[in-house]
Amino acid sequence: MKRKPKFSREIYKHDFGGNVCGAEIALVGNPNTGKSCLFNQLTTLDAIVSNYAGTTVDIFEGKTMFGEKIMNVADLPGIYNLGAASEDERVARDYIVEKKPKVIVNVVDATILERNLYLTLQLLELKVPMIVALNFYEELEDKGITIDYQALSMLLGVPVVPIDALRGAGIPELVKTIEAAMQGNVRFEHYQVKYGEQVEGGGPQDTQIARMRHGEAALLAQKVMVRAKAKKSFKDFLDRFTTEPFTGTLSLVVVMSVIFASLFTVGNYLSGLVGKWFDFFVGNPLAPVISAVPTLFLKTIISWGLQGINAGLQIVLPYILVFYLMLGALEDTGYLPRMAYLLDRLMHRMHLHGNAIIPMMLGFGCSVPAVLATRILPNRRDRILTSVLICMIPCSARTAVILGATGKFLGLGCALLIYSIVLILIFAVGYILGKLLPGESTGLIMEMPEYRLPHLSNVWKKTWIRVKDFIWIAFPMIVIGSSLLGVLKAYGLLAMIARPFAPVVEGWLMLPAVAGITLIYGILRKEMALELLFVLGGSASLLKFMTPQQIFTFTLVVALYFPCAGTLAVLKHEFGWKKSLLIASFTVVLAVLAGGIVARI
Repeated sequence: MKRKPKFSREIYKHDFGGNVCGAEIALVGNPNTGKSCLFNQLTTLDAIVSNYAGTTVDIFEGKTMFGEKIMNVADLPGIYNLGAASEDERVARDYIVEKKPKVIVNVVDATILERNLYLTLQLLELKVPMIVALNFYEELEDKGITIDYQALSMLLGVPVVPIDALRGAGIPELVKTIEAAMQGNVRFEHYQVKYGEQVEGGGPQDTQIARMRHGEAALLAQKVMVRAKAKKSFKDFLDRFTTEPFTGTLSLVVVMSVIFASLFTVGNYLSGLVGKWFDFFVGNPLAPVISAVPTLFLKTIISWGLQGINAGLQIVLPYILVFYLMLGALEDTGYLPRMAYLLDRLMHRMHLHGNAIIPMMLGFGCSVPAVLATRILPNRRDRILTSVLICMIPCSARTAVILGATGKFLGLGCALLIYSIVLILIFAVGYILGKLLPGESTGLIMEMPEYRLPHLSNVWKKTWIRVKDFIWIAFPMIVIGSSLLGVLKAYGLLAMIARPFAPVVEGWLMLPAVAGITLIYGILRKEMALELLFVLGGSASLLKFMTPQQIFTFTLVVALYFPCAGTLAVLKHEFGWKKSLLIASFTVVLAVLAGGIVARI
């Protein structure tokens, strides 16, 4: 019998107060079922919500109000089973076993119920109070399919609540159910498993149990789903168009072209606009004030600090903002997994798993979460190799340097040439290291999510989470670094510092001496190399103190050399000091060699 859920459109509001209690709620489910989105609805923390597998590779923890107490909520990595075959599965399983959460909220994708119920049956075997949150229910109804979730609740022996985690529908009902479960007011009669307990290992018994569990999941889904006649939709056409070899590759080229063209046009426009505003509202009004400052030291600190602020606002922020907005929209649509599918063959040329393209795409935004995202890969060899390549990918900070230097002063063609050189080197390094490192990657098996329209509030929230790190961390460093450089230059100390690097910087790379100083600062934050170059050059135009050849060489070196301090810290955490320093040293040598060769060509 068809039953329509009574959805509440009220968004769950946070109301804190009371005492923190030790109870814990764990959000568990397959990748891409909306756990992080639900986590954001329940807590005040902001987890990155994206429409592809592997968004969460660590555990996010936050607090929310249930009844009169504050409870801990944990967002676990997306997993397909509790077998702990990969890093994210181990993290999730260990948390459930060791932390022993009071209630498990199993987030299920209603559009692929049968596949998701496999994990649900495993969780039921743990005999822990559990609630099934049936996400994307409205999307399923749009296809003419309904789920008798009340019948599903009776079959499973646990509450089943339909929700829409992105828009907030059904969240109040879910919260009330969790509250009742925490207070012991919900009766749990877990589904009776007919095939014994799960045993660890890879023996025949495990295989037989898994096969039977898949059968049970299919039978349950068949009992509760009411299917109408399937209708072909535009999403189906778009899915085929973007995954077929010819049209998919064509669409990939178009998407990447739109991204880079937008970065160049919109980024340049915003950069010029911000520069005019800064001069009008800050630079011109403060000029007479700075001139009146009595001491050279204070005058240098103020004037060079303002130049640093201007460089950050005008050169970096516009490009970073535009890129993260476009990346957020791409993530929400579900296009990135299709990109992974299209590039799987290319990844295997580099002896990598097809899923490696996901953290590598994240690397175009920031290398830190990209390295962490390598945990979705099946083995340590793939993780190390992918991390090496991520350290060579132009992140948003490097993209700001490429477009703010080469793109702005030499044109889009030269900027694309930089990208082409870097991508060729990435492929060459991946191919060579893939041959040298022992082991071989497995085939690609990944979830292909539904195409969905980007949710503007979610895109903007993700963009703000990513950009605010630049504002709160990079900006103070830029201002302090600019002021420090100004003092060193005013007192004649800058030339002394640059002298030891002269043979490499001036001799081999054929760059101005000051470039060596900026490259050192670039180790902290990549965009600082360009910003401080403007400050040291004393002009908003690089062409006034550098040749086009030097601009091109400088940009290429910045695009390749040494991952930033944050990336180095993450590499150390994931692989230890030895491998981290080896990766960093490799990128420095590669950047210097490539830069010197290009300078002579």
